[in-house]
Amino acid sequence: MRSKKLILGIVTALLIAAVVFFIYKYIVKIGRILSPFLITIVLVYIVKPLSDRLTAKKIPVGLSILLVYLFIIAALAAIGIYIVPELAANTRDLMETLPQLMASYETMFNDIMAAIDSSSWSDQVKTAVFGQISNATAQLQDFLVRALEKGLKFIVEMARVIVDVTVAMVIAYYTIKDGEKFKNYFLSLFPKRWRTWLTGTGKEISKIIAGFIQGQLLIALIVAMLETIGLMLIGMRYPLTLGLIGGLANIIPYFGPYIGVVPATAVALTVSPMKAVWTILVFIIVQQIDNNFISPKMIEGRLGLHPVATIFAVLAGGEFFGIPGMLFAVPAMAVMRVLFNKAVEAIV
Repeated sequence: MRSKKLILGIVTALLIAAVVFFIYKYIVKIGRILSPFLITIVLVYIVKPLSDRLTAKKIPVGLSILLVYLFIIAALAAIGIYIVPELAANTRDLMETLPQLMASYETMFNDIMAAIDSSSWSDQVKTAVFGQISNATAQLQDFLVRALEKGLKFIVEMARVIVDVTVAMVIAYYTIKDGEKFKNYFLSLFPKRWRTWLTGTGKEISKIIAGFIQGQLLIALIVAMLETIGLMLIGMRYPLTLGLIGGLANIIPYFGPYIGVVPATAVALTVSPMKAVWTILVFIIVQQIDNNFISPKMIEGRLGLHPVATIFAVLAGGEFFGIPGMLFAVPAMAVMRVLFNKAVEAIV
């Protein structure tokens, strides 16, 4: 009996190790395969609440999903007609003035270098400072090159993104329409004594994911609008583009606001230091509004994570999986917390 348990334990450990190795070796291909399904999760939690409201009015489920899709497409078309041209114009102007921006920063950099060279510092200190500046400049250039390569790669992969979204819409349609069938089939794979536990755990996980996705998207939209209005009020150039960047960056917990303010500040510095101060002030005010009024009402407390755990999750996700890791690390950790707590409850 003991030998059988030992053999079973060894086989289980080997299987787990093989799965981990397989995932590690083929993580890129697995990510591409799972990409439509990740988009499906987001779509389901956006579409299903609207579809449920239509279904409650005696509209068939399939038709209600299609009506929601049509509404979303119409909304996107309206955005395309009224907002995208302005956004494109802002972005085009920004790209056209990039040489001027770079020249301004080069002039500022040369002035700083000249001030250091003409200072009364010792030659040893100057050499050390110049060495650090040279290293920082090299790292910045390397970062910009890598960012440009990723940007070009993203443009090339846009076709795949469009295909993934299309496939995700089809999967989301059947997931919502036949959700109960999928649920019952999944539960039938397990013993009856487990099904109540699985149902309760699934509902709690679904509530966490829904709260995160719906809350973060709505917060990002509100923050983008507020930042755009604020940048317009101070007479900042490209307010729509920079506000949209700030809103999208805000989706990343804790670190998003700091990422979002960098492009706007960089553009403002080419106008004047005071304009940069006003720009940073706009982002600070909007972030305070978000932290004290918007986020607490929409998402705070829904995930049940301590701020330290959230920061750790974002850092770990970013280190291993980049920007997507930072986006999904927090709900992933919240889900793992639920699974751990439910497992402990079941054992105790």
